[in-house]
Amino acid sequence: MAPVLRPYQQDAVARLRGAFRQGHRAVLFVLPTGGGKTVVFSHIAQQAASRGNRIAVLVHRVELLEQASRSLTGLGVRHGLIASGRSMNLAAPVQVASIGTLARRLGQLPPECFQLLVVDEAHHSNAGQWSRLIEHFSGAHLLGVTATPVRSDGRGLGAFYSELVLGPSPGWLTANGFLAQARVFAPPNGFEAKQLRQRMGDYDLRQAAGALGGARILGDAVSHYRQHLWGKSAIAFCCSVAHAQAVAEAFNGQGIAASSIDGSLKTHERRGLLEQLGSGELQVLTTCSLIGEGVDVPSVAGCILLRPTQSEALHLQMIGRCLRPQPGKEAVILDHVGNIARLGHHLEQRDWCLDGVRRRCRQQAPSVKTCPQCFCAMASAAARCPECGHHFRPERRSYAVVAGELKELSAHELGQQRKREQQQATSLEELIALGVRRGMKNPRGWARHVLAARQTKGHWSRVA
Repeated sequence: MAPVLRPYQQDAVARLRGAFRQGHRAVLFVLPTGGGKTVVFSHIAQQAASRGNRIAVLVHRVELLEQASRSLTGLGVRHGLIASGRSMNLAAPVQVASIGTLARRLGQLPPECFQLLVVDEAHHSNAGQWSRLIEHFSGAHLLGVTATPVRSDGRGLGAFYSELVLGPSPGWLTANGFLAQARVFAPPNGFEAKQLRQRMGDYDLRQAAGALGGARILGDAVSHYRQHLWGKSAIAFCCSVAHAQAVAEAFNGQGIAASSIDGSLKTHERRGLLEQLGSGELQVLTTCSLIGEGVDVPSVAGCILLRPTQSEALHLQMIGRCLRPQPGKEAVILDHVGNIARLGHHLEQRDWCLDGVRRRCRQQAPSVKTCPQCFCAMASAAARCPECGHHFRPERRSYAVVAGELKELSAHELGQQRKREQQQATSLEELIALGVRRGMKNPRGWARHVLAARQTKGHWSRVA
């Protein structure tokens, strides 16, 4: 039986078609993880094919290829698969294509071959193979779909898309039963992400794996799973393959069935592990990067964050793995690395646009606070903890009037003050905020330069 579109999905299909009719060649559709993006673009593909158009659905994981194929089959849409190990048969009007295979076979496909390209997980649109494919089929209309319309560096996708169509927010989907309710905890363990080096716009995962691989932090992950997720399935996001294996070993050592999954496993082995997680045979599956987009295991009730990140997109993609609804399900998110305090609660309203999302400033009040009793993470405006009932007392401040005198600063004194401000800013976010306050044209580039100079200076002082 073909899936019936939910009202908000019907609205999305109508708005997307309207955007193309208005003359936009490239349209980006945003819907939170679990909201049913595949169903939406499958209906768009079905309608386009019925009018004699040819469509290519571009994906970058075998799980996404299989997911799109199942959705199109459910709608009765005749389609082919362009993937490694398969001969290419273009007779069907819709083709679901692995980007790697399609890129290798571009010579067999004229630019006018397709009239519509659907880019699944469109936040990858700037990557080399994606942009190459988009450029090759430049005459085709372009529909990008994603839950997080920002690149890993936080920049938007306006270079590829001219119109943005927003679906409902995670808060609305949760309140209306389309995403699972979730309890969020941020137990303290002494880990400080701000002590980590920066590497390619994010934290140095090798250094993070070393900091998070100790017996104490591994023990915390196990003990908090026992406290909040006992008997339920969970995915643990780790910093490296070795880190994921160590976390799985820690769970197994405490009698909790766990396994790690990585790219060295064959497709059927990965599929088997996901099936064991879905059936409950496995209680914890650990990974460093493999489980993300396209993994649909509704029974997964927990997300264990052991991978620090500065990427808002990655942060929301990880959490989204446990938010698919199921009768009676209540998800639990355990954040051991401070991602929620740094990047916000998953239900927080985000002002997505084609330029990305407004960056948080260190001077801005944090959007999340943690209960000192049970470590539940909640909106900073909450007066009472929803988990244990702890009342937050408003901070009382006393002010004293002190006589003072304004004094003109010399150029030297002003320079010393600016130097002290810069020294006190120890993280990338604090330096960016300082650059913004100083009116710099490129505060992010300046902040990166300052951090790089500090790391170089620290290296040579150690050598000396």
